[in-house]
Formats: sequence, C-alpha cells, structure tokens
Amino acid sequence: MSKSIYIRALHAEDLAAIVDIEDRTTGIARPEYWKERIELSESVRPHWASLIAELDNRVVGFLFGKRGELEFGLPGTIAWIEIIGVHPAYRHKGVARELVEQFTSSAGDHGIKNIFTLVSKDNKEMENFFAKVGFAEGKLVHFQKI
Repeated sequence: MSKSIYIRALHAEDLAAIVDIEDRTTGIARPEYWKERIELSESVRPHWASLIAELDNRVVGFLFGKRGELEFGLPGTIAWIEIIGVHPAYRHKGVARELVEQFTSSAGDHGIKNIFTLVSKDNKEMENFFAKVGFAEGKLVHFQKI
C-alpha cells in the first residue's frame, strides 16, 4: 500500500523545510529570499495558491502560485504556478503531481480555468512533467532584454 501525500496551505513555519529542499536541489540556500516570499504569500496571495506537500510526517515539497487578472493581455482571471520544489529523496513519487492537482482544483473552485507556468526550454524534465499533468505549450511568447 502506498503512503498518502498530504497537501496543505503553506505557512511561515515551513521556511526551514523550503530552504532545505532548495539547498538539496540546487546547492544554494536562500533563507531571506524564502522568508520574503512566504510573507508575500501570506499577505497578498489567496490561501490556496501556495502549498506544502507532506509525506512520512515531513515536508517533502512546495508550490508557490498566484492569481491574476488581465495579465499579459490574457482575458479574465488566471492562475500561475511560479515554482515547485520537491525534496530529491521524494522525487518520482507523485509529490509534484499532487501539488499541481491541488492547485488546479482550488483554482477551479474559484472559477479559474486558465492556468499558466513558465519552463525553460533547457529543462526537458519539467517540460515532460507539465505535459504529463495536462499542460500544453501555450501561445505566449517570452521576451527578454539582453
């Protein structure tokens, strides 16, 4: 029997776990950055937009998202998945999928049907992941000042 992944709203007390996951994933620890992101999430983001995944009684993943209106010329209310992090020991166990499913379900509960994210063309793993969870390449064109 597989263990259940528990998804809940992100809280300030999750700071250390988020910093640890990023450090284990990238080799970079940014506690001040994440402290500010959590404070922003708690003050202006809908409660359903930033999530924590728990398994084995520990934080094993997180998702930061947001809600927006008429952004980038898109009609109506939309949602964005900004970042997903999963502890390396818990990858390929459905953690990211559960986070995305909870985010999209909650967005739908709030009448939001259009959900976006950005993925680097160099990151085939993330492109494949988002394709597997029902996303397709959109029509937005990314521009960057060089």
